[in-house]
Amino acid sequence: MNVAFSEPVSAATWTINEADMGMQTNTNIQNIINNANPGDTILFTGPQYTHIHLSINKPLNIVSRVGTQLYACPMEAPQGSDNLAAFSINNAAAGTNISGFKINNNNQGYGININGTSNVNILNNTIICSDGTGINVFGSGNITVKNNTLTQSISGIKISNSSLSRILSNLITANAENGILFGENVSNTVITYNNITRNLNSGINLLESCNNVTIKNNAISLNNKTADTGYGIYINSTISGLNITGNFIYENGYLGICDDIGVNELTETTQNIENNYITGHTFRDVVRYVEVDGNIVRKEVWLKENCFGGLKRLCPSAHILGDVIMGNISQSSPGIFSVSFVDKDTGLTANGLGSFYVTFFLNKNNISKGSADISDIWKEILVVNGTATANFTNCTYKATNNSIFVIAPYSSFNTALKNSFAVNDSDIPTLKANISATSSVSRSIIKNGDTITYKITVKNSGKKNATNVKVSNILSPTYYSSYAKPTRGSYYNSVWNIGNLNAGETLTLYVTAKAKLSGITKSQAKITGNNTDPAYSNAVQTTINKYINLAYSNAVLTSSKVKTGKYVYLGTTVKNSGKDKSGTVKVKITLPKGMKLISVNYPAVYNKVTKTWTFTVPAGKYYTFKVKAQVTSKGTKKVTFNNNGKIQYKYVTGY
Repeated sequence: MNVAFSEPVSAATWTINEADMGMQTNTNIQNIINNANPGDTILFTGPQYTHIHLSINKPLNIVSRVGTQLYACPMEAPQGSDNLAAFSINNAAAGTNISGFKINNNNQGYGININGTSNVNILNNTIICSDGTGINVFGSGNITVKNNTLTQSISGIKISNSSLSRILSNLITANAENGILFGENVSNTVITYNNITRNLNSGINLLESCNNVTIKNNAISLNNKTADTGYGIYINSTISGLNITGNFIYENGYLGICDDIGVNELTETTQNIENNYITGHTFRDVVRYVEVDGNIVRKEVWLKENCFGGLKRLCPSAHILGDVIMGNISQSSPGIFSVSFVDKDTGLTANGLGSFYVTFFLNKNNISKGSADISDIWKEILVVNGTATANFTNCTYKATNNSIFVIAPYSSFNTALKNSFAVNDSDIPTLKANISATSSVSRSIIKNGDTITYKITVKNSGKKNATNVKVSNILSPTYYSSYAKPTRGSYYNSVWNIGNLNAGETLTLYVTAKAKLSGITKSQAKITGNNTDPAYSNAVQTTINKYINLAYSNAVLTSSKVKTGKYVYLGTTVKNSGKDKSGTVKVKITLPKGMKLISVNYPAVYNKVTKTWTFTVPAGKYYTFKVKAQVTSKGTKKVTFNNNGKIQYKYVTGY
């Protein structure tokens, strides 16, 4: 087992990079967790570990930056969990963060079990639990599940007896039953900006509780096994506050939103269904069921302003307070076209409408269908605040009779929301260059002194050549020294002067950069030139960790055999061969009975009470801390050297 500390001060980092030895490795990791202090980081750098069943009993940051694969133990559950799991986060572990793993449990149980705790963050993981639940939250509060992929489980996430959960920006897909499942006593839950798709029963299943739930700005689609099964959002519990707003609810099999018989009483104010795009369900987009005299019948439901994609599949008893349709296409400047979704009665833009994609076509070959032919020019554009805007300025137009065609998501082309627009010949845009760029680094987390390769690719996808093209802000000269040999132009001090970039041409530059300062640095290359608008690459962030490499050497500096009454010199040398100043270092030399302290060097950093030197070591420097001691009796004396908690013994013999 390799264990390293980032700096010997306050919170420590424990690095796990041993080979996978199954149960023995799990025992080693569990021992590290047990010995770590609250707030420490457990950093996994190995590629894979099996038979994992770790119990988290204090607040820790448990991190992998290399996507470490963890396979849950098929035989033993972690302490504090009622079933098999890779991680069980227990009541004493409030404040724990888990991020960056690929967690697999090929059995029943959970990927991660959160039990009776609070303030836990589950971030940037991929979690599979083939016969159980990806993330199980029970009896907990203030839990955040963000930017994860939850897939191939029975349910992606289940919450029970918990409050203040936040499910944000996850991909929840291909689960055998539910994307999200609510058990009993769940309250104050926010579900937002998730992509919940292709789960075989329900996207969101509020089965046993629904108390102050917000479902907002999610894409909830294709959650069904067959055309006659499936629900986008299923509710079967008494509702005490439910907001379903701004969602894209599309082709979830049988029903889009279902209030089932467990809902009991429902009034106009019980739930809020507003600003959603709901369409493509085989039976009903929204429905409510009640039981009357032993029979299941449909009953009234209230809907505020929503868009139903051109075809409302609703019961006659549904109360619709607003209907959003596609408005006319407009042209703001040559090549720039917009379409808004508007209230059917007032014509006002539905600014609160949730986001979804519509398809713009320039000169569509066949407007009797919504799909694209190979030769079509088309763009998928996101609707934001009720409006989608497409840029066709750098496309090839006909000499005359150009047109724009827009279509929204649909299940039947004949009833789809769609529109067309004739482009005046005078509004055909003038061709120009269109510069774009992408950038990347070979490693995003390094240490001071390391070398990385930065790659930037610049492309002119326009119809005209660009001249005097310059790429600046490639890397920060403050943090890196760099050099490159471009195939065109010149490179100096993080600036690449390309010169001409012809229409359709792509150039790539590789920059070799050496870190010279620790910290977090972000660069976003800017591309300028003639006959093109300024463009920016994607932002690239690198973390340059401090490189502190401390080595300790303890020694008896003079003869270890000393006549009684004479003196011996003892010393500890601390050398920092890294690139950054160390954190606080503590060195202590403890004399046994029969030896007397006479003097020490570096008295300014020496505490006479604790008999400890406390100091830092600059990069590339070393210090030797010495004790002059008198031997006062005969026999072998054991001298204790303590270097930041690491103990070593040396022996002196008095005669």
